[in-house]
Amino acid sequence: MAKEGDEVLKEFVRRVNVLLDRLQKAAGVDKGPMNQADLDVLAVASVELLTNTLANMPEPMRGHRLRALSETLAADVAKKRKRIEQSIPKGSA
Repeated sequence: MAKEGDEVLKEFVRRVNVLLDRLQKAAGVDKGPMNQADLDVLAVASVELLTNTLANMPEPMRGHRLRALSETLAADVAKKRKRIEQSIPKGSA
């Protein structure tokens, strides 16, 4: 039973990674630094996609996802920002 759960999780992670890769390529995130206007458009579009996705999700799952999102979003953003800052050569930003 645990092995079946592991396989389901692996497939879920694989699908998330494939979709994320496609979305990042479509948004041009993989092409290097973006200007503020592009970042603003990407942020608004991302929020709209997230909002629509959660709105289509039935309760109680929607409530669970929203609580988890609000608990982890700030920490996740801070971690990713730290990684970004570490990858920018000194004096470039």
